[in-house]
This record gives sequence, structure tokens and C-alpha cells, in this order.
Amino acid sequence: MQGPQANWLQDGKRLHLNHGPIDLIVEVFGEADECRRAYEQAVARFQTILMELVEELPELRLPAFFLAPRSFAGPTARRMEAAVMPLAECFITPMAAVAGSVADETLAALLAGRKLDRAYVNNGGDCAIHIGRG
Repeated sequence: MQGPQANWLQDGKRLHLNHGPIDLIVEVFGEADECRRAYEQAVARFQTILMELVEELPELRLPAFFLAPRSFAGPTARRMEAAVMPLAECFITPMAAVAGSVADETLAALLAGRKLDRAYVNNGGDCAIHIGRG
């Protein structure tokens, strides 16, 4: 498997991040320097997301149990567990929330310390969206 890839799409506005099964389209709006830094932060965070999930994959494939939420090491895995806990009385694993959680984690990374008007991360239709004030 190739490592994480980051490339601009043909329009020069959207960033394509790909690593194995993860395929993100990222776009940010705002002042040019803030946007540049946000993209850099997204790329930096993306470098380890898949490997972090692979390390916890055996546990992520087990059903969530509403009386005993687990403490995962990685932030994306913790997002996945939190997303499925409201449904844990039925059979569900954190893997049900993997695409959305990866999008959320990437969006959080690109927003950290940035002032952006808008931003989105699209992970195959599971999207994380930021809309600034106003």
C-alpha cells in the first residue's frame, strides 16, 4: 500500500487526500494565508490517521456496548466510539462511523488556530462542514 497522498485537483481549489480506503476532498474559504495554513494542517494530520485506526482495528470491529464505552488511544477511534454509543443497545461497531469520523478529525485539524469563512471535508459523501460567523 502506498503512503498518504496529497494532490490538488484540476481546479486548483480543492485538495485530494488519499491513503488506502480513505479518499477525502477538502476545500477551505477565507484569507489566503489562513487557507494555506489550514491545508498544511490537514495534510499533516492526515499522515497518521489510517495507521492509527489500523492499530486499533481489532477493537474497532467489536460491538459497542452501551454500559461500557471503551477508551481508544486515537482521537478518530474515540470519535467513532462516541458516534455509535447512542445506538449501542443494538448490534453496532464503531466501524459504522469511520468515514464521518475521519472527515470530522480532518476538519478539526485544519480549523485548529485558523480563522476561516467556510470549510468542508468530504469523505465519500460523509461530510464535515464548518460555517463561520455571519
